[in-house]
Amino acid sequence: MNILSIDSSTKRLSIAASKNERLLSEITADGNTNHMVSVMGMLDRVLVKSKLTLEEIDVFGVNSGPGDFTGTRIGISIIKILSLLENKLAYGINSLDAIAVGMGLRNTGFIAKALGKSSSVILMPCIDVKREEVYFAFYNVTARESIRRLQEVEGKDSYIARVTGQRVRYTIKKTGENILMRYDSLKNFLGKLTDGGAFKVPGTAIEYLNPAVLIGGNCYLSYSSIISDIVKNGKIFTLDKKTVFPHAEYINICSYFNALKKAEAKNIVPVYVRDFIPFGEK
Repeated sequence: MNILSIDSSTKRLSIAASKNERLLSEITADGNTNHMVSVMGMLDRVLVKSKLTLEEIDVFGVNSGPGDFTGTRIGISIIKILSLLENKLAYGINSLDAIAVGMGLRNTGFIAKALGKSSSVILMPCIDVKREEVYFAFYNVTARESIRRLQEVEGKDSYIARVTGQRVRYTIKKTGENILMRYDSLKNFLGKLTDGGAFKVPGTAIEYLNPAVLIGGNCYLSYSSIISDIVKNGKIFTLDKKTVFPHAEYINICSYFNALKKAEAKNIVPVYVRDFIPFGEK
């Protein structure tokens, strides 16, 4: 299965092509906010480097946000047009899902070590969404032998992706809902979740005993003192500085597993963390 994705949700525009879970080519343009000028040339270069044509793409993917207002909409528009022209599936992937997959992909050593100690592993992608607020969610990582077995035990829609490390397949499953809150409430909020040594996933009855919680995303860049204090004083928390922004490679992985489990390809619309009011309306 050939997958092509765009992530234009931040200043780091990236486009990637993959075959199943394996990355073929990815091009990233850092610090360029004029995505409309760059995106089509980058798309052509990715296809050339991957030795693929547009007609050979089976699935398209895009970061649907939250993210930069204009950039996110550019990526969505292009992917919707390409999927329509080629009559192929297209998936919109939430930024938190994409970062969670990146965290799993880039921290397989950490995950293996934690699971080897019989600790649960929780990924916490956390992003700065301006107005002094952060947006985050929790994802459980488990070692599974096969996707078929996972589907039998937990249902086909229970996981978002899997990553491979040290000859073990790690399955990433979202637990609970996305959360929006003020950055200065985060420390107290996480402290309450870890009372008594168990990590309680908000909005669910799920508890993990002494888990290893990995915090990623760009919240650290904006609120370093808060995040550093959480990691320093909370024994179960570790900071992932490697996975700060989403990348098209992560979107490809999510899109591949959406297609693999035959998830419905819904109309892709931008994800907003607050109610969106069109210009000119009150």
